Amino acid sequence: MDIGKRLKRVALWKKFTFLGLLCLSVIFLPTYLYWKEVQKNLQFAAKEQQGLPQVQLMLNIIQRTQQHRGLCARYLQDSTMSKHEQRTKAEDLEAAIFAYEVYLDKNPNEQLKAGFAETVNYWHNIHRKVAHKNIDYTQSFEQHTYLINLQLQYLRSLVDYYQLSLDPAADGYFLIEASLMQLPELAEILGQIRGYGTGLLTKGDATFDERAHLKALLLASKSRMDYLDLSIGKAVAAKQNGRINIYENYQATKSQYQNAVDLAENEILAKQAFSLSPNQYYSAFTLGVNSYYGYAHFSIDQLDSILYSRITTLKHQMLALLFYVLCLTLVVAVICIGFVRRLLRQLGGEPYYAAEIVQAITHGDLDCEIETAYPDSLLGKVKIMQQKLKENDRLKSEFVSTVSHELRTPLTAIGGALSLAVGGQLGTMPGSALKLLDIAQKNTARLTELINDLLDIDKLSIGKLELNMSVQPLMPIIDDACLSMTSYAQKYGVHILIGPRFEYTLVNVDARRLRQVLVNFLSNAAKFSHKGDEIVINASVHADKVRIEVVDHGQGIPEEFQDKIFEKFSQVDSSDSRAAGGTGLGLAIAKELIQQMNGTIGFTSAEGVGSCFYVELPLEEANSD
Repeated sequence: MDIGKRLKRVALWKKFTFLGLLCLSVIFLPTYLYWKEVQKNLQFAAKEQQGLPQVQLMLNIIQRTQQHRGLCARYLQDSTMSKHEQRTKAEDLEAAIFAYEVYLDKNPNEQLKAGFAETVNYWHNIHRKVAHKNIDYTQSFEQHTYLINLQLQYLRSLVDYYQLSLDPAADGYFLIEASLMQLPELAEILGQIRGYGTGLLTKGDATFDERAHLKALLLASKSRMDYLDLSIGKAVAAKQNGRINIYENYQATKSQYQNAVDLAENEILAKQAFSLSPNQYYSAFTLGVNSYYGYAHFSIDQLDSILYSRITTLKHQMLALLFYVLCLTLVVAVICIGFVRRLLRQLGGEPYYAAEIVQAITHGDLDCEIETAYPDSLLGKVKIMQQKLKENDRLKSEFVSTVSHELRTPLTAIGGALSLAVGGQLGTMPGSALKLLDIAQKNTARLTELINDLLDIDKLSIGKLELNMSVQPLMPIIDDACLSMTSYAQKYGVHILIGPRFEYTLVNVDARRLRQVLVNFLSNAAKFSHKGDEIVINASVHADKVRIEVVDHGQGIPEEFQDKIFEKFSQVDSSDSRAAGGTGLGLAIAKELIQQMNGTIGFTSAEGVGSCFYVELPLEEANSD
């Protein structure tokens, strides 16, 4: 069965289901692309949020490293300073490092762990030197500064690894740039100003170069501050969802910066003799530096809130999208199911089933069983029509049978009387009377033939024609048919030839009925052949079948008529065919007879070339000739 026929037999609800799925797929494609984009943004924001705790822990480490740097400079420079305070800051830094190492153990990442180990090893090296005072305050300050730069580089690697610097939203990007990049660098410059200024105040004086270096650090801090102002301004430009708090908190932190810068300018750069104690300067500056770290942690918390809000929004969008697709699917399904149910109620069954029923009835099969649960449907009406047609067909068959039987008896008597008159047994008659009696006799014979054909076709249609089947040789049946048609063929001026003989070929047939089929073939061939033509009847054996062909070289069958050749009362609509006579039932009867003898019937024909009618019958036993 080809694909087209298989598709016809697919249930209607399956077809509409497929159509619905096709429609949904058209909707699903852009939905899927949008889903992927939302999912990508969701994963991006989740990864950003994952990096924030590590950034906070790293900022704690940098802050305590800066504090330890300042205390170590004083501790190494001032012999009166207690070792306890330095040790306390070192322990705070160790605690901050340990907290980050615990986090890395809980969230393993070999790349980040290796980079952090480098900063820890460098810190332990400095700590040992400071603890044993194997380093002066200048070297300690420089090595601490180098360590902080390593920590800042590691902080940048954290920002890059978690793609925080690629945040797609403007407010998030500039807040990250300010709090995680610019602010720690500014805090480091302030830490250097604090440590450098504390050292100058402890020493009691400052050279021109030292003042110039301090001034350069102050200018660098102001430059960083300008960039920080710009980034914070862009981060809170929308002033929505609490962004105004970020700006207000930043202004308070900025005032601490200004106080610290004013302190360095007024107490160190503006004076030749210092009056401010190192402890006061260190404490005041520490307040400013710590305020920046406090703001960094505050902005990170705000950033975490922004990312959380973004993730929540994206999840809601995904759920809304799923709900939309689900509702759309249900709507399409309900529409398709409702339409299919309504159509099936109107049809009374599947379309392919209704088409098969209508086709069967169109081809005359009134016995096909129609099953439908809807009496008012199309199939229900067809079933009523089928019953009426069957009833009409029954009445027609009864009428034909009755009329045929009623006509056969008087026609037999008339035919007998005409035969006696034409044969001269009723006395000598004038030639004109004999001519009329001959015409009457021939038409009586034609009427008898028509009645016999009508009775045969009626019996075949209702299955009451009984065949006398028996195993017998095929060639005698062919010879008998040819012999009986010799005089008929001579009337049309044609000759009948028999092809190769298969004397021992046996078939299981009704000899009289097979002869009737062959006679019909020969009769048609004679009527439609040209005068002087030859009609050939061939028998051939193929495997387990025998094929009998009747070949003529007459006018052939028009192509448009070939599909109707085996239908009842079918005749080629031309003057030649009508002149040739015939009831139009012979080939229809032949087809039914051959099928009941388990054979097949067919033909090939070309207009103007001739025709070949054939039957194929199963062999009763293998050919032994």
